[in-house]
Amino acid sequence: MKTAEAAKGRWAEIFEYYGLPPITGKNHFKGECPVCGARGKYRVDDRDGAGTWICVCGSGDGMSLLVKTQGKSFSAISTEVDQIIGNDYRHEKIPVNSSAARLRQRTISKFAKLVPLRGTTGAGYLQHRGITKLPTDAIRFCDRQRHAGKVYQALYALATDDKGELCYLHRTLLEGEYKAPLGESAKRQKSMQEENYLEHARSVAIRMFPVSSTLGIAEGIETALSCYQIYGVNTWATMNSGFMKKFRVPAGVKHLVIFADNDAHSATGEAAAYECAHANLLAKNDLVKVSIRWCDNGDFNDLLMNGDLVRERVYTKKQQVAA
Repeated sequence: MKTAEAAKGRWAEIFEYYGLPPITGKNHFKGECPVCGARGKYRVDDRDGAGTWICVCGSGDGMSLLVKTQGKSFSAISTEVDQIIGNDYRHEKIPVNSSAARLRQRTISKFAKLVPLRGTTGAGYLQHRGITKLPTDAIRFCDRQRHAGKVYQALYALATDDKGELCYLHRTLLEGEYKAPLGESAKRQKSMQEENYLEHARSVAIRMFPVSSTLGIAEGIETALSCYQIYGVNTWATMNSGFMKKFRVPAGVKHLVIFADNDAHSATGEAAAYECAHANLLAKNDLVKVSIRWCDNGDFNDLLMNGDLVRERVYTKKQQVAA
């Protein structure tokens, strides 16, 4: 039996094994949340026997809680839980010749052979967007990219999680120095892991610059590069609002700057930015403050090209009082 099924109704003993708070039903646990450290906000209702939990920092099932709190992969956690509850389900480690593993190997190998942007039509595409400060290695250029029976050029970028595992390949299809006339299909995001891994992957982003004490995140590659050029802040691209919501800062980051898209008809970009800020301010990390910045219109690439007013909201993290 698969681990999640076998664990149903067994979460009290599983949580006890890991030293996690017990099942509380509709009541809140009086101590600290094991994920973010917030006091009195965490509860485990164990809905349908699945170990479900909820807090101001997020929610999920028992397996997701173990992945978040134990610093181990989903596969490793599954093996441990099987041993705890005596489940004889045999986990198949992702073999090196699985379809996803082979795809990752091919992608990493191809990416290593691609040329840097400078001097290519890929650099020309970004220059048409006002971007002249290019990452040295994180985005590369492919001069022949087949798609739907035609040959284009492409920008390649690799999105990794907080463990450094490759999760997605992001490609922008080009025709010369311009985006290929394919509508939304010109930007393509391809999964590089099995679904059960991606479901629990944390802080997925295109890490175009090194970690620094001040770190920025934005949704799109062009937006992130624009922020780097305008503000001099090392900025990573989360690719979309969904990944922005789930982004958590790595160790050593004191100031997180969230560059939000101004989605005039949905507020999606700003909503994701505030959810990200809220979770990071409550989480256990080295943060001192979080800034949310947004333009009156569009995103920061629009700002770079056309100029605009920028708004900012700054939040400082509440410091824990020593006992």
